[in-house]
Amino acid sequence: MLKNINYQLKIGKQSITFRFFLFHFFFWLLFLFMPIANYFVGNRNLSVDIFIKTFFCFGVFYLNYFILVPQFLLKSKVIQYSIAVIFITTIFTLFFTTYFTRLEPPPVKIIVERMPGLPNPRRALFFMRFFPNILMIILHLAFSAMFKIYVEWNDSFKKQKEAETEKKISELNFLKAQLNPHFFFNSLNTIFSLAIKKSDKTSVAVLNLSDLMRYMLYETNKEVVLLSEELLYIENYIELQKLRLTENNKIKYEVTGNPNGITIPPLLFISFIENAFKHGISTATNSEIYIKFNISKKEINFFIVNDINKQPKSDEASGLGMENTLKRIALYFPESHTLKTYVEDNKFYVDLNLKLNED
Repeated sequence: MLKNINYQLKIGKQSITFRFFLFHFFFWLLFLFMPIANYFVGNRNLSVDIFIKTFFCFGVFYLNYFILVPQFLLKSKVIQYSIAVIFITTIFTLFFTTYFTRLEPPPVKIIVERMPGLPNPRRALFFMRFFPNILMIILHLAFSAMFKIYVEWNDSFKKQKEAETEKKISELNFLKAQLNPHFFFNSLNTIFSLAIKKSDKTSVAVLNLSDLMRYMLYETNKEVVLLSEELLYIENYIELQKLRLTENNKIKYEVTGNPNGITIPPLLFISFIENAFKHGISTATNSEIYIKFNISKKEINFFIVNDINKQPKSDEASGLGMENTLKRIALYFPESHTLKTYVEDNKFYVDLNLKLNED
């Protein structure tokens, strides 16, 4: 999940220069295609001046892209940027208008002859000489500014997403680091109680805990684990807890559906089960726990219900494990999970639904 996100971000960084080059290459290729295509369809007035103008337009475009926009506009120096734009527009307009004489419009006399009703032919001549060049320079400046702002915004957005991902990974690792010792100490309490009673089940419990810890050491460091292995881990944990129970306690564990091929983040359910055993089981009174997994390719539904037994004092460690689990679920499934917890008839219910990514 998060590892895949990191991989995509890394690939994005490696290819951004290549995409940048391709975009500019095809943009200018398209820009030059129009006059060249016009030449091949019969218009033989193609002049080298067009390519010279295009070369200077390159300079205007990238001068604005690499220097003016980063140094002035993106730093909110609007006045300085406006002055620079006016200066560049004026210089290049004068240069284009005076240098490319072959592209100049006819003199005033010819304009008057062709358009006798024109009120101010000299103004029209000025307009015809300068306005196309002014418009061309302004369009190149405007496009390069918009493109540069978009690139900067896109880079900033990607960096923000990358920072959020790194933060999420760090937080998840921290939560798992807290969860593992919590589980270990709870299991040791179970074995300790068997050892005090000098129960023959103590050696079985130690072996069972060894299998559980092996799973936690070698599997939970992975980003995801097979659901089938996670269910086996839960089953082993339940068997470990059963060793300290009496005939007054009933445990029912049920799995429907096929878990094969499904992967999930590790240790998402164990805190709910730990909580049920710690607060729902009393060896002195009748109590029961019902645990059920309903599995499909699109979702996992986890349901657990346990009796509520009064505890002499609150257990902060147990609360920590539950709190960490809720945070991890929210981080892994931010918009694809529902969790309902409620009390009814002196029983505590947990109903957790996780929507699976079909990819």
